[in-house]
Amino acid sequence: MTNRDSPHLLRILEERLLNGAPNLEEPNPAALLADDFYEIGCSGRLYDRAETLRHLTHEARHNRAIRDFQVRFLAPEVALTVYLVESAENEKVTAPSWRSSLWRCQHGRWQVHFHQGTPAAMHIEDPTVFLP
Repeated sequence: MTNRDSPHLLRILEERLLNGAPNLEEPNPAALLADDFYEIGCSGRLYDRAETLRHLTHEARHNRAIRDFQVRFLAPEVALTVYLVESAENEKVTAPSWRSSLWRCQHGRWQVHFHQGTPAAMHIEDPTVFLP
């Protein structure tokens, strides 16, 4: 897999973790989270891999949309994703949040090692001014 192919795949994987999988052929959350995974939630709370997996597999999933998705390769097999999450149509409106994840590809398989959510302070019309 080349870096050229990876941005599309990383977006699919982020959407999988955000909203769940529409079919059983997609990787389950346990396969996507690295053993050393941790998260800083929008609340500022820290979550370890086990707590994140409980949340991803047992709580109701929401239909949220990813906007302004960006990928920056920090090394050939390490990528930083940054994007805005908004509620999708017909869902309870929630405040938008910026998300970032650190992904690493080993043996042809991407896994997320770190994730952070940050409430969006304001709507930015053109985030490409700020993002890589």
